[in-house]
Order: sequence, then structure tokens, then C-alpha cells
Amino acid sequence: MRIVQNSNAGRLLRTRRIAVINSNSSDRVTQQLADTVTPELLPGTEAVFLNPAEGPEGIDTLFDVIVSGAHTAALVKEHSRDFDAFVVACGNDPGLAAARELTDRPVIGIAEAGMLQACAHGATFSVAVLAPAKVAGMRALVRSYGLESRLASIIPARTTSRDAATSPDELLDQLVEAYSRRTSDELGDVLVLTGSVMGQIAPELAARVNRPVVAGLLAGVRMAETLADCPALSTYPSKEEA
Repeated sequence: MRIVQNSNAGRLLRTRRIAVINSNSSDRVTQQLADTVTPELLPGTEAVFLNPAEGPEGIDTLFDVIVSGAHTAALVKEHSRDFDAFVVACGNDPGLAAARELTDRPVIGIAEAGMLQACAHGATFSVAVLAPAKVAGMRALVRSYGLESRLASIIPARTTSRDAATSPDELLDQLVEAYSRRTSDELGDVLVLTGSVMGQIAPELAARVNRPVVAGLLAGVRMAETLADCPALSTYPSKEEA
């Protein structure tokens, strides 16, 4: 699936082109991401939303992460010269390191971007995940980014990727309930929603838990737009020249 969206809030002399890659193969989820992101695009941004034609329709297991990561990296390689920046729009950041080896353009993982943005909000953050089975993997991901000392807790819902995409209101209620059972110290200063389908519930969740909420999807897109505008990037040698 391929969806192209342009910001309608004015025009600049130069259009920045970013690819937002839904790492699963669900066209429905790709459309949801486009619907969530498009109103937030900066003037002058063209965002192309892509997903692999093969692979899991939801990413719930380690096997799903591995398979979807390979497909994500392959899409970055295929389009390595077509965009100014890439966004890996999955809460597990699948294939992120491999994708960065395959292009000289910035590649942003939405989990990493969300955590980094959260660090600007306060000393500690909590992270929401879709299910208890995802807690250990998310803790390992936080550790791999060197942010474990900033992590207050990981808060799991009780759903799957597919159910979260089709029933966002149920996901919202589950996260509010799980959040209410935590102490203030466990909640940290800000909550990070790493999952891509969680982006659509961020504003309402923030209102219901009365705490700042960072949607990793939107944080990743904004970081991609910022890096696409960075003049220094045009002076970097390409992977072929390095």
C-alpha cells in the first residue's frame, strides 16, 4: 500500500519528502497512520505512507519483530534515494539498525523518538505497551537506547496489535485502568505511547490521566521533518562513497 499526503498549511520553496513505514502488512493500519499524522505535518512536508506487501499483519511476538524488521529494512533500501528521511512506524522499532546501514538518509524509530522527546518533559517516563508479554522486550529496547535510568515503569494494556487497530476506544480504557493502578513514582513525569496505532488516542489519554503523553508516531515524524531540513546532512558521504 502507498498513500501520499501533503501539508496544506502553505507552501515552501522546497518540499521535504519523508517516508512513514508501517512495519506490518495491514493496509488498514497504514491508513490509520496517515489519518493521524497528516493534520500534524509541517508546511512543505510530503509524507508517503508505506507498508510491506508481505509479513505479519500485527506485530505481537519476537518472530513478528524479526520478520517485519527485515521487510522494513528492505523498503528503506528500495527507496533509499527517494526520500529525505524515513520513519519506522512501529513501537518495537523493527529493523531500525539494519535500515540505517542501507541508506545515508536519517532513519527514525518511533519508540526511540518518543523516549527522547519524553526526556525533555521531565526526569523520568513510563512506557505503554499493548500486552504484558511485551514488557520484557520493551525494557530491553529502553536499555539498548541507554535510557533505563530514566524509565519509571512499563504499563501494559491487555490487547493485540490487530485488536488495538480495530478497537481504539477499548485500548484507551485499558490504558486508563492500568495507569490508575500505578503510584506516582511508577508513572514518572510523562507517558510514552510507542505503538503506532496508539497515536490516535494520545490527546484523549492525556486528558483522562492528567499527565503529558508523548505519541512516538508524531515524535518520530517531527524528528524526520527536522532532520530533513538539516543542511549538514547534505554534506555527509553516501554509504557508497564512505
